[in-house]
Amino acid sequence: MKYLASLLILFSFGHVFAQDGYLPLDADKQIHYSDSGQPNLSKDELFKKTQDWVGKTFGNYQNAVTFEDPKAGILRITSYVPLIHARFAYARFDLTITVSDNKYDAHITTLDGVSPVHSPERISAKENETISSQEVLIKAENNRKKRAELEEELKLLKADNDGINTAMYNLLGSLKQFTN
Repeated sequence: MKYLASLLILFSFGHVFAQDGYLPLDADKQIHYSDSGQPNLSKDELFKKTQDWVGKTFGNYQNAVTFEDPKAGILRITSYVPLIHARFAYARFDLTITVSDNKYDAHITTLDGVSPVHSPERISAKENETISSQEVLIKAENNRKKRAELEEELKLLKADNDGINTAMYNLLGSLKQFTN
């Protein structure tokens, strides 16, 4: 029962934090997912627990970790998560986790869509701009048939972004669950 409840919580994170089809951006209009936690652990215990999470989540710790500094409490991971997306099968991301006594901060910044049929593509603010442009076109369209087609395209664009949001928030949620 405990595992079922945990799974439901993880899957709900994406829906709770999703921004109705928009990807989260920082002040510089760059993709930015973040989370923090306050587990009752010392810096060293929390760093070790975070390392354990990396090994369990990504399988091979050495392949996933691109930088680690236990003294500073910084761990940077570059890895992949599967996506539900029309163009991409996976997202490659950079996740930086900074730990201190009783606290961690996690930030996902760089995000690339990966497909078996084309080179990786940077996921950026342009995905949100495409949605905004599509919404403007729908408002301006008078032809019902064309408007319905544009609305269907908009649903697909938003679903793709929601797929990315769900994957990223589930990843951050699993870190939170593991460290608590």
